[in-house]
Amino acid sequence: MSGPPAPRADPTPVAARLESLLGAGAVTTAGCEAWATDGVVPRAVVLPADADQVAAVLRVCDQAGAAVVPWGGGTAMTLGYPPARADVVLRTERLDAIIDHDPSNLTVTVGAGIALRRLQEVLGAHGQWLPLEPPLAERATAGGAVASGLGGPRRLAYGSARDLVIGARAALAQGTVVACGGKTVKNVAGYDLGKLVVGSLGTLGVLTELTFRLIPRPESSRTLAAWASDMAAVAALARRVFDSALTPVAVVGVNAHAAARAGRGAAGLLVRSEGVEPAVRRHERDIGAWAAAVGMETEAFEGEAETALWKVVRDVGWWEDTGVALRASVPPGAAADLAVALARALPEGTAMVVHPGVGTLWLEAPAADAAVLIALLRPLVERAAGHLLLARAPAALKAAHEVWTPGPQARALALMREVKRAFDPRGTLSPGRFVSRL
Repeated sequence: MSGPPAPRADPTPVAARLESLLGAGAVTTAGCEAWATDGVVPRAVVLPADADQVAAVLRVCDQAGAAVVPWGGGTAMTLGYPPARADVVLRTERLDAIIDHDPSNLTVTVGAGIALRRLQEVLGAHGQWLPLEPPLAERATAGGAVASGLGGPRRLAYGSARDLVIGARAALAQGTVVACGGKTVKNVAGYDLGKLVVGSLGTLGVLTELTFRLIPRPESSRTLAAWASDMAAVAALARRVFDSALTPVAVVGVNAHAAARAGRGAAGLLVRSEGVEPAVRRHERDIGAWAAAVGMETEAFEGEAETALWKVVRDVGWWEDTGVALRASVPPGAAADLAVALARALPEGTAMVVHPGVGTLWLEAPAADAAVLIALLRPLVERAAGHLLLARAPAALKAAHEVWTPGPQARALALMREVKRAFDPRGTLSPGRFVSRL
């Protein structure tokens, strides 16, 4: 929102009111450092038991002028700017019910605080899964994954969170509840507000319930890795795959520094195929032949080895020793060329993971190289009509550099401000975290 931030609320009366609402065991004002967002420490942490309590907490905080930061699994709290204020952290982990699972229609409705790991286990017993693969998915919640909007390696085949969410319920800042969509996969009536909250970082409302479309678990899955001496060969093989009739579920290029995380020492193209066994063998045979023809060595991964390989790819930018992580988003046709250009200029020690089919590149580097990396990337990304996200960085670095570049044009920014005002007129929810510090 525009204008100076509202004065910080005195948490004492707010905490007392929340204790009377939720019970003393659901509110704490001690040890709040564990729930800091980019160094901004809240003055109270609350743990509502259900969606009604979430709405009630927001109503109390909004009336008292206390800023609220929603918190799911905590895996994506480094996204965005540091909040201008964070008086109360609202944890959603008790909203963990599987409300409705309809295996025959491939849909599930869940509380937004459910851990993705638990949800996938339940769905797996029915031969289904939710293709939502945010970084650190073992600790992430469904609501947090949607609010962050981060995609995974198999977005190429199954889409992003925006494509998987078919219904949502959220509590707004003033304590009202809105709902959209439902169990019908093809729902075209009215505005799709569910898409609006995807990637909003909890700045428009607190997700309490989500309905997803599901995917049957494939009969077979294998990954063929083709290793090369440089990213140019990797990009050329990727183009060959996309020009063919093959339908892989993930195609990802890694430079040598990223491959080292998986115990390999060369740049490579990772192609994952899923489905019936003959189709998987066809992918393996054709891609193996194309790689061999240009002198690339190949290696097949399946089972636990395949899972471990893709976990490395999925978590780029969230590796334990990550200093700074950036995501470049460009038109898919430009991603491979951008990766090749960057490979020749990246600071030593920078890991790069490129998803040429969806147009994203992730780069992870020591924090000391951040300024050089940003200066290198921004002109290349803007020349390709793309955007750059400083996805993970120390708060001081975010203060010195814009998190999203280029920023929205004036007309788009004005519309975003109006949406924020409509949903959160007092700036109660995660103030300052989103684009242009909305």
